[in-house]
Amino acid sequence: MLILVVLFQPETYPPVLLKWKAKHLRELTGDQRYCAEIEIRQQTFLHRLKRALYRPFLLTAREPIIICIALYLTVIYIVLFTFLDGYDFVFGVTGGIHNLGPGLVGTCFLGIIVGLFGASALVPLIYKWAKRDLKKIQEQGGDRLPPEFRLWYSMLSGSAAIPVSLFWMGWTDDSNISIWSPLAASALFGYGILCVFITSYQYIIDSYEIYAASALASITLIRYLAAGGMTIVGIPMYKVGLLETVLSSGHR
Repeated sequence: MLILVVLFQPETYPPVLLKWKAKHLRELTGDQRYCAEIEIRQQTFLHRLKRALYRPFLLTAREPIIICIALYLTVIYIVLFTFLDGYDFVFGVTGGIHNLGPGLVGTCFLGIIVGLFGASALVPLIYKWAKRDLKKIQEQGGDRLPPEFRLWYSMLSGSAAIPVSLFWMGWTDDSNISIWSPLAASALFGYGILCVFITSYQYIIDSYEIYAASALASITLIRYLAAGGMTIVGIPMYKVGLLETVLSSGHR
């Protein structure tokens, strides 16, 4: 992926684009007064690297929006990552409910994938709304949509779909109930996580603009550190839940 980005992704960082423009104008006109801000500062690579490394931590400490979104996505990713081990308890022989083999347990993740495609179906609708709202803003002298417009994905049942799907899956994951019920709940979960993910990232990008990469780095670091650690905790957690289920059903 890094090779593809380096070779084919165009530069989008405004200070660098201005630097290239100033250099081009100097070559065309011979006038050395054309100079970009990034050239005037003449900062070394190590200085810029140091600033880029500490900025995500600075934003995390000072920006409540980043903290809240990071915590929100962390909780969602903890659930998603624990599913990697937990699906064997939900659908496999370990849980003793549906007793599917390892191969079939893996195919159960297709439910989440179906939900992801369901969230993608919202793109044409929201794109249509974006064109309509942007036209109104341009008529009033503006040139861009507000960051809050990106909340539509979560507002269209995306954020509500996650707790509903988890309650649905937990409540109906029983040997007396068809396996298609928890699978349908997993599809709703997939729909919810993609809606929330799109909303969070687009909102951060529109809010912090040239510093969006630093803000997203902070959010990504926090959620993966927490969710990655929970993959280890998840197995004992499911075992305790399974033991409580067995004891409550009267078995010894």
